[in-house]
Amino acid sequence: MIPTYTCLLAANVQGKEITIPAYWAINASCPQRHCRTLDLVVNWRPDLNTTTESFLGGGKCDDPQLIHLDNASPWCNFIISNLQRLERYGGRDDAISIKFILPDRSGFCVRSDFLQWRLAGFDAVVAARGFLKPRQEISGITLPNSNLDASILSQILPNTVGAMIVRDIDALDATEAELDNRLSFPWISPSCPPFKRIAWVRGRYNMDHSERIWESASALGIAVVIIDQEGHWLQDPHWDHIREGFIAANIDPDAGFVDRLVSAVRSYGKPIDGITTVSNKRMVGVARACERLGLPTSPSESFIIAADKYRSREIEPYSGVTAFRVLSVEDLKDRLSSNQQPPIQYPVVVKPCIGWGSECISKVHTENELIQAVGKASERHRTSTTQRADVMIETYIDGPEIDANIILLDGEIIFFEVADDFPSTADYTHSKWEDSFQETLMVFPSHLPQDEIDMIRNSLHATLLRQGFKHGVFNCEGRVRHSRMRYAVRDGEEDLYEDNQDDMKHKTPSFYLHEINARPPGYYGNVACNLTYGVDYYALDMLCAVGDLERFRSLAHTFMRGPQWWLVIAMIPEEKEGVMKTGDACGEFLQKFGDLNAAVPGYMTWKKGGSKLQGPSASQLSFVGYFYVVSRKSRKEALRSVRRIKREFSYELE
Repeated sequence: MIPTYTCLLAANVQGKEITIPAYWAINASCPQRHCRTLDLVVNWRPDLNTTTESFLGGGKCDDPQLIHLDNASPWCNFIISNLQRLERYGGRDDAISIKFILPDRSGFCVRSDFLQWRLAGFDAVVAARGFLKPRQEISGITLPNSNLDASILSQILPNTVGAMIVRDIDALDATEAELDNRLSFPWISPSCPPFKRIAWVRGRYNMDHSERIWESASALGIAVVIIDQEGHWLQDPHWDHIREGFIAANIDPDAGFVDRLVSAVRSYGKPIDGITTVSNKRMVGVARACERLGLPTSPSESFIIAADKYRSREIEPYSGVTAFRVLSVEDLKDRLSSNQQPPIQYPVVVKPCIGWGSECISKVHTENELIQAVGKASERHRTSTTQRADVMIETYIDGPEIDANIILLDGEIIFFEVADDFPSTADYTHSKWEDSFQETLMVFPSHLPQDEIDMIRNSLHATLLRQGFKHGVFNCEGRVRHSRMRYAVRDGEEDLYEDNQDDMKHKTPSFYLHEINARPPGYYGNVACNLTYGVDYYALDMLCAVGDLERFRSLAHTFMRGPQWWLVIAMIPEEKEGVMKTGDACGEFLQKFGDLNAAVPGYMTWKKGGSKLQGPSASQLSFVGYFYVVSRKSRKEALRSVRRIKREFSYELE
């Protein structure tokens, strides 16, 4: 049994001087997680000692030493603030259980908020707080060989890197085991990470769509300079705390974009170590600017290939799949009337060669539908700054669609995960050509067989290398052809089920690429992975962009035991045109159905009161919002919660 000790804590709580008994113990060190922990149980109600008996092991507490808590010290402040919280809200529990993190080696933190970040979603921890500043030096704690007493607390706790409030005393041991799972990655660097400054091209839509990005940059100690149009919301001095500077510039991705971007970076007056963007239409230009400035980047030619769906398809070794490009409806009609081209085998998919967000992508079954779909896709970017009207037509692959994310370093995959992308309205057998491929549900982790997941990984790895990438964060989409699984509805529940058709048993599964997005996934996908695997794609993208590959490798580690739950991103589509009347449809839904809050760790309402809804036929697709829905019990339970949300969700239009 671990020895347990006693002490008295003296503190000023809500203007009153109080003395409270406390019990503490130091747990064994764990080399994998680079720390040991100290458990401190504050007996808020000294008249009730029964709750501390299991912690003390029935031990006797004689002559406890008195420790004065100084509110200026982080570890003392953590105790005092939680005592004040209980006093303020009248929550005088029998005991407050605290676990402090004691580093067992010296070095520097790779990310100052690593504790809060990695403990997100762990239900035994009520609150966690890191005590570090970005890139701060860490002093390893060495315990004396002799017997311990309370005097040691004032010696070792000033070097603690963070603490957490644990649900109750009984959860201390479970939390200790969970820390092995969550903190077993190199969060202490032997050398101080260099200070870096990054230029972020095209700030996000608003704070709701970007808060975690700026939090990550701050925790990494990376100074952010925003480059965007005059009048962008991040130019307001109100946001000085999240960005070092703002450069007003024309960022239209036209012929002069690269020159303007290079000029903006050179004009800043301080060295900029890297440039990044998550704007699809600006990635090639950002890469070219980096090449001219001598900053870290993948080859601009790689981004050109990845951005062009037809060029990406040309370098893939597919057999038995038709894919060709037309420049216009007239070009298509010439091909259809030609005797030198083979007849088209329907259904086929029509998509702009340059595009994103499933915009203007159609599945067609007839020649008439094909002509209409090509007209729609060709017009999408004809008059935009990209000025591309070419369209790709390819065989429709009937198989489970996936969304995969890859972290690549020196040409090797150091992290990989796959989510199941549920069928869109266009996927169903009796779909109309106007139906879209907009996402409906995305489930982490995938339910595909492990050998098919391995096949996807190998295929995507080969694709990235063919395109010329060696480092970076990549969001990839595609389908598994001849998978042993298919979507079906059984007992009223749609999900992936084993396909028992005889003709599928003799076919070999293969992966069919839709696209490589040479950037992190969208904001909702990044948050979902952060919550599920403990990996932050935006942080990794910034580290890669400034060439900090040591921390890039360190922070690409997932939890030791893999995903912490099943998570579903449940998108709420725009079902009709109009102006949103409901103020916050997703937030109001959770207020109405409060019993779902435990299963929903987060949500986003995109279309709030007063927003214009374009409806399902718009060329630019959007959502009302989305929910993250989780279950630690099963995938089926998470999907049942989603079905309830979809069934009950409503909003009003003006």
